[in-house]
Amino acid sequence: GAATATDNCDETVSISYSAASGSTFAIGATTVTVTATDDNDNSSTCSFNVVVTDTTVPTITCPLDLVPVEATSSAGATVLYNAAVAADIGDDSVDVTYSAVSGSTFAIGTTTVTATATDDSGNVSTCSFVVTVVDTTDPTITCATAPGTAEATSSSGAAVSYNAASASDIADDSV
Repeated sequence: GAATATDNCDETVSISYSAASGSTFAIGATTVTVTATDDNDNSSTCSFNVVVTDTTVPTITCPLDLVPVEATSSAGATVLYNAAVAADIGDDSVDVTYSAVSGSTFAIGTTTVTATATDDSGNVSTCSFVVTVVDTTDPTITCATAPGTAEATSSSGAAVSYNAASASDIADDSV
């Protein structure tokens, strides 16, 4: 309720507040001082705290799952993705962290990236999206030079030796 004041000599006593009822108060505790003043400028004060808390989690929206990315090495691929968008009723900006940062190397396969939004009051919300790295590149093979014609050494034919072929694959170190 409203503050009241009485004075033994005055019928009316003015009451003033350091912050008016209905004012916007910042998150945290604010002391409101109430002053009662009579016609002879005698005054008394009292005070109370207005406490505003932020228990609302921020909103966060992740990018859509990425189109599969081709591996560039056996370690996977460097993947860039768009940032998650976060907002909060109590903060002008919200900190967003990721379980795997954009621009890092993602292994071949599927990785779920979790984005976490944290506001100044410690409220947290998360979202996630999927990064998929694939290996669809065929290995390359180099055949050895044919050994040429060999003379038969028996009715079964001839033992012929040749150099081994070599192969490489962009996503597999041992082919």
